[in-house]
Amino acid sequence: MKVVHLQQTIWVLALAVLILFGPSCDRIAPAKGPPNLIIILVDTLRADHLHYSGYARGTSPNIDTLAAESIIFENHYSTASRTGPAVASIITGLHPRSHGVINPLIHWDAKGVLGEEQTTLAELLRNEGYHCYGFITNLNVTERFGFAQGFEVYQPVGAGNVKAVNKAALAVLQQRPEKPFFLYLHYMEPHSPYTAPREYKRLFVDAGYRGPITGQHSQLDQIVAGKLTVDARDVQELEGLYDQEIKYFDDEIGRFIQTLKDRGLYENTIIVFVADHGEEFLEHGSVLHGYTLYEDQLRVPLFIHDSRREEPRKVEAVTRHVDLLPTLLDMMGLYYLGDVQGQSLIPLMEGAPAEDWEVPVYAEASLMAVKTIRRRSLMIEGWKLIETEIPSPTLELYHIAEDPGERRELSAENPEKRDHLLEQMRSLEAQMPLAQSRTVKLREQEIEALRSLGYVR
Repeated sequence: MKVVHLQQTIWVLALAVLILFGPSCDRIAPAKGPPNLIIILVDTLRADHLHYSGYARGTSPNIDTLAAESIIFENHYSTASRTGPAVASIITGLHPRSHGVINPLIHWDAKGVLGEEQTTLAELLRNEGYHCYGFITNLNVTERFGFAQGFEVYQPVGAGNVKAVNKAALAVLQQRPEKPFFLYLHYMEPHSPYTAPREYKRLFVDAGYRGPITGQHSQLDQIVAGKLTVDARDVQELEGLYDQEIKYFDDEIGRFIQTLKDRGLYENTIIVFVADHGEEFLEHGSVLHGYTLYEDQLRVPLFIHDSRREEPRKVEAVTRHVDLLPTLLDMMGLYYLGDVQGQSLIPLMEGAPAEDWEVPVYAEASLMAVKTIRRRSLMIEGWKLIETEIPSPTLELYHIAEDPGERRELSAENPEKRDHLLEQMRSLEAQMPLAQSRTVKLREQEIEALRSLGYVR
């Protein structure tokens, strides 16, 4: 759990290198002091619904601008299709089975907890003198479930309201702390229900649509349960409602970034933009998230802005949530001597070729809500295996390199590849320490709040 602080040494060495050899456009420029860190986590945001990634709709002009000044990771993957385990992987560098935030599938009103024995990014940074603030809008990552470890201020604000998060964040930064800060901001747009403010209501939907779709979560649960059948126009309406929430969020995050610039906080701040997981729109017969491990839920946006790095770039190599903690510590001049299951992405950020970078992408899903499921997946070298344990044992094989939409299931055609990936999955799992999984029974107010978001039945 020890962190070695190398900041002063790095500054001296960096200055010597600059004097001897001149500047490098990819390396960190002379530091102004320890950098601040802001993680902007957007709940349920698909990578392919942002304009900068090639989406046709103009959902994200402000996000696009920030991305253009950043290092974009074009193939970034979550470790889970639910918020709790995915966020825990970001802040610990561990997969769900090793950090313990998993659904026990014992009682529908029980939730996994991040144990105190786990070391979080906030704990590491606070030990190095950082102010650590967290403002969240998803009750799955509250203090009660272990996510406040290391934060001096960590509080839920205005559920589902980007303005409330930004207001709270800017209020603490108004104090202009002398010490560097870490700010974790967890936004709920565009999570269901898909209900953008009135001025966005007709932005991306068909004014002539007269179908049943409203974007309410109870209706989406009916689709999951097979009680409501939808057609292509209904799906278009769903995606339009979802996209309107993205545009609302984009407008507000643009104002937030501008305020950082106006207050002089932008230049020496690392900004991480990431989603916990994605969302399904009938690509595999259902909606929402948490029940499956397909690409629409695991492939998420990630880019990192660091004004000390002069040249933005796009990284094609596959990257994972577990890589974020070691990467950020590396960027901040810190080495963590504890266990992590990811690796620093600095080589990729500095131009290492994607073909030299091959990592296994492992993910897990366990949920007891409208449906009860337990699944795990492994993707490596362009192939992906999805193993379902509950509701019934099945194996699915996809060649993601040629079939990114996972339309053609190949396990019967290629049993050798299926069995090889299953063997690799078992080997990888055997190398992962199994955390002691702790659970808490939900309180009535928590049940009601989580039910409104579809997390409990």
